[in-house]
Amino acid sequence: MWSFRVAVDDMKVLIDSLITLGLVDVMADAIFSPDTFCIMADSDASIHSAFGVQLWPPFFDSFYSDDIRQLFWFRLTHLFTLAVELLESGYTSLTFSIERFRYNYAQFKFEGPNGLLRDVNFLLTPVVRPLRIGQIDLSAFVSMDSEEFSNIISEYHMFDYVEVIITSRRVSFSYAIIQETIITPEDGQCLIGGVRAPNQVQFIITMSQPNAFFHFASQSKRIWLFKEVNSTKGIITAPLGLYGRLVSFFCDVTAFPM
Repeated sequence: MWSFRVAVDDMKVLIDSLITLGLVDVMADAIFSPDTFCIMADSDASIHSAFGVQLWPPFFDSFYSDDIRQLFWFRLTHLFTLAVELLESGYTSLTFSIERFRYNYAQFKFEGPNGLLRDVNFLLTPVVRPLRIGQIDLSAFVSMDSEEFSNIISEYHMFDYVEVIITSRRVSFSYAIIQETIITPEDGQCLIGGVRAPNQVQFIITMSQPNAFFHFASQSKRIWLFKEVNSTKGIITAPLGLYGRLVSFFCDVTAFPM
């Protein structure tokens, strides 16, 4: 049998990050393992895009997992709505657990001052082929203030795909020949790393769920864009401190997770 248990004393960062996923889908995939806790939700099934929350053990005040990796599917909307209501009602901490003899059920325990306590159980369904976040190519990147990224969202949320080209001196966002936006380190709009002239890095991203993307951007001071390894697709990340991040990515639903 297998068990998994995590706890956070201040649940606001976790719940706020899950709001992004709750804005795009009613269901979510989850990966529980000794080295990560990851929840992912489709944002646009027609183009295979998704959002994810990746959290590593130091993010939590308490973390325990048996030495095995488990993949589940669950109804996100029930949990998401309740968690937001409890947070607004003064609940401050939560414990998430899956016990050895009830491994297809999970329990959330919410606690607050003055003895506030709320337990919620929900069904977990094993999944063979979950959403998958690709491997990030860390050799090159662009980073920008979240406000700058929000401006890009405002300009491109109506398009399924946005092409990104990073050179040593500038970053361009474009859709076909219809629209192009250029930002530069010289103007203080971004930071570029790992790209030397005359080389450039090129990939596509999507911003087709504007409400979710605006919330995504609000969760971090800076947003980072990378290329996926051996792919023409990009990965957008919003750090949640040192040990967690929100991720926007294109998923390969036919591939087994790595």
